[in-house]
Amino acid sequence: MLIKNAKIATPSGIISGEILIEGEKIAAVGKAIKARGEEKLNLKGKLVIPGIVDMHVHMRDFTERHKEDLTSGSRAALAGGVTTFFEMPNTRPAITTASTYQRRLALANRKSLVDFGIYFGVTKENLPELAKLSPKACKIYLDGTLGEVDYTTVEEALKIASFVAVHAEDGATIARNMKKIKSVGNDFTKHCEIRSPEAESIAVEKVAQIAARLKKRVHICHISAAKALDYLNEHTTCEVTPHHLLLTRKALAEMGSYAKTNPPLRSTGDVAALWSALKEGRISCIASDHAPHSLADKDDSPLEAASGIPNLETMLPLLLTMVNRGRLSVSELVKLCCEAPAKLLGLENKGSILPGKDADLVVVDMRREGVVSAEDFHSKAKYSPFEGWRLRGAVDTVLLRGEIAYQDEDFLVKPGYGKPALGLLSH
Repeated sequence: MLIKNAKIATPSGIISGEILIEGEKIAAVGKAIKARGEEKLNLKGKLVIPGIVDMHVHMRDFTERHKEDLTSGSRAALAGGVTTFFEMPNTRPAITTASTYQRRLALANRKSLVDFGIYFGVTKENLPELAKLSPKACKIYLDGTLGEVDYTTVEEALKIASFVAVHAEDGATIARNMKKIKSVGNDFTKHCEIRSPEAESIAVEKVAQIAARLKKRVHICHISAAKALDYLNEHTTCEVTPHHLLLTRKALAEMGSYAKTNPPLRSTGDVAALWSALKEGRISCIASDHAPHSLADKDDSPLEAASGIPNLETMLPLLLTMVNRGRLSVSELVKLCCEAPAKLLGLENKGSILPGKDADLVVVDMRREGVVSAEDFHSKAKYSPFEGWRLRGAVDTVLLRGEIAYQDEDFLVKPGYGKPALGLLSH
């Protein structure tokens, strides 16, 4: 295939030119490629970026297929320009044993439309299971989501695993905060007090100290608090989500459970600090933390309503809107959503438009306008705190390993087309 008349986002900047694809790979990128008899795709000046690598996604499935399954979730990914996702282990049953991990890989192989990787969930009790697995990449929830953990668990995992991602909210601090809350009533902003900025900054400080002492790298998931940024060091990487960049705790007051997530939405000051850190290069990448729930799970009290925001279909359009508004450049978007996560996860074939890389490409229409409408999501989660937001910038066409996988809102590949991404999480 020869892609013609494109504006191409390469690591060295945007060029006007052509992309030659042979099989699953990019064969050449240049101003005018001499190739005849190829299938041609004329983009008429549209922008092409690498396929998004989303390193933080929840796909549910197993016993929670009513919330999302690997087919509906990967369709949402494809529609949002995500060609590779990495799934978190807090499924039901959780991915905390070697056998469950293998079951999950097999299920994703059968059901996913896009490429994937899977994290192994670590607790205090299952470190020997982690040591047995060859994909030594894992996720630790310091809030106890998967079971009992402590900071020694982080230390031991760093000695075993190639890549350790941490949900950095200190469980003991959360428990103390809960005891202080006299009454919650119908006030969803109490969630911000229970999971306070201090719960996050305490956890980030301790994890960063461990990483520095061991001289091992640790990855902090969905950083949200300004104070937590102060504890990052040369041994830490971190991600930020679209909702922590674009929403404040005011959204919790206005939308209740639809804006409830962990860690919670923060103050305007925290949001400003995140943007500053992002622009300064202290935040490594952007990830969706796509966390779908049913409306029934969300229609509950402030304490009981499920935490999580579906983001696979909104992340890229929201960020393209920020590009159009001048808050991000195309180069920054590509670095944060494609190049950096691919590098962090050891995905040598992903993340940039260069010869030899997988032909994972997203054609975007920077002029197309729209509105976030959750009822139109391909995800089973039909709600969004961004409901009604005006967008400028949309996904037009998506290629995955050289195949046109999504075009004009049609899916052109079937479940099972996705493959394990050849990185730290799939060897």
